[in-house]
Amino acid sequence: MKILLVEDNEIDVVLTKSYLDDVYADLQLDVVNNGADAIDFLLQQQEFSHCEEPDIVLLDLNLPKIDGLEVLQVVKNTQGKKHIPIIILTTSVLTADKNFALQNGALAYWEKPLDIALLKNILYNNSILIED
Repeated sequence: MKILLVEDNEIDVVLTKSYLDDVYADLQLDVVNNGADAIDFLLQQQEFSHCEEPDIVLLDLNLPKIDGLEVLQVVKNTQGKKHIPIIILTTSVLTADKNFALQNGALAYWEKPLDIALLKNILYNNSILIED
């Protein structure tokens, strides 16, 4: 399972990695801490040109450089990248953020912290590679 975590809070990175490590034995977790790097990673540009496309993206909204909603729009409007599943994982409880994300192609919108059972359910229901 290849996951890209786009998160600028180091504590949230450590917690999310710990949750994911408990579930996915073959986890390949890549982490970027700002929206510009997330776009470069997902479009395989700049120093990320060698990176493999992730199976799923966990995307924070409140990011330096470019916010998560703009990252979502760029990826979902890029030919050949629209299929990448993106789950918003954020502290934002704003209905406008949630509606915008879901209307622009987010697979799901969750408030932190990550709910592993919910993640597994969404991956299973969307036929994304998971382990039993």
